[in-house]
Amino acid sequence: MNEDLIIKLFRYFSRFVPVPVLQEVMIQPEGSRYPGYSEIESEILSSSEDSARIPDIEKFVLSINENFLSERVKNAKSYILYVEYGNITADFQKANGVKQTLGITVAHNFNDANHDNLNEVLLMDRCLNLLTTILRQMIVDQKQLDFCSSIDLITMPVEILPVDPISFYGCGGWAAMFKNATTVLL
Repeated sequence: MNEDLIIKLFRYFSRFVPVPVLQEVMIQPEGSRYPGYSEIESEILSSSEDSARIPDIEKFVLSINENFLSERVKNAKSYILYVEYGNITADFQKANGVKQTLGITVAHNFNDANHDNLNEVLLMDRCLNLLTTILRQMIVDQKQLDFCSSIDLITMPVEILPVDPISFYGCGGWAAMFKNATTVLL
């Protein structure tokens, strides 16, 4: 299987995150970095794709590790971009035969002490707007002439669900669930 599937996700979704937030994510000491770490870090931090960055994002997590997610989300005061990768189905004999389930969440801490119903509505609306901004950019990127024809960043339909603050560490927002596809020939 293509060992770059998860790395490609990290590279792609990093483009929506402000550079200072990315610098907080990549803190592994030199002596304990896996091979390729420094090259990927340098590439991501030096990317010139500032037009896609969303200044409101304070935290970025791409993981399936619930403990890692909870540590990153705790004490967040602004918007969180969480990307969760999931099951992969693989048909190595056809184009775009490797499909992966993805979840993209944009959430914000619910501070019940300082919110009334209208504040919650405004916060949830902003989370939905940020999420749909990312989804729209994915569609635009996929339609670019220079984009690889052997990759579908996003397949339709996209299911968008509210995020339950009880199950997401006190944060509410919206999550988009969909599949992406790529070609991996053996």
